[in-house]
Amino acid sequence: MTSDTASQSGSVWCTTPVTMRNWEAHLHFRVHGSASNLFGDGFAFWYVDPSNRFAGPVFGNQDQFRGLGVFFDTYSNHNGPHSHDHPYISAMVSNGSHSYDHDRDGTHSQLAGCTAKFRNRDHDTLAAISYVDNVLTVSTDIDNKGMWQRCLRVTNVRLPTHFIFGASAMTGDLSDNHDLLSIKIYEVDYP
Repeated sequence: MTSDTASQSGSVWCTTPVTMRNWEAHLHFRVHGSASNLFGDGFAFWYVDPSNRFAGPVFGNQDQFRGLGVFFDTYSNHNGPHSHDHPYISAMVSNGSHSYDHDRDGTHSQLAGCTAKFRNRDHDTLAAISYVDNVLTVSTDIDNKGMWQRCLRVTNVRLPTHFIFGASAMTGDLSDNHDLLSIKIYEVDYP
């Protein structure tokens, strides 16, 4: 979605609205670059209102979106208190009136998150984002073990149907390659 060049953004969208109530998305990705200390910014997985797919400041997509954003943030802005290292994965649900605060790495608007060292791995990395019975779960396989490790699980998350899936990435003054190799979406049977 971006190359290892400053001030880039890119995105990919499925424009068909989702009618399934319970779903799971598998992301196959690589984030890598030549810098060893300073790099950024990251990428996002989206499940949003179809009108919310315009380029903007939140990992390449617009701010004040309506829906779900799962953020794979590689750069710590350190402009506010937080108790996690980077790279960091977090989730945010917005009704269109909340902004993602880059200066605080989204800490005050996140549902939950985890540190995940997915950058510059010698192998491809995977994430699973599951929404089943109003429970949002994000898991990763960043160690190439073929096993999911839970990053976050949040109950009582309410997302409507007829939103769309997408992914976007952004670089600022710092950069990285943000390669999205595939997204696979599965309907989950749930009684």
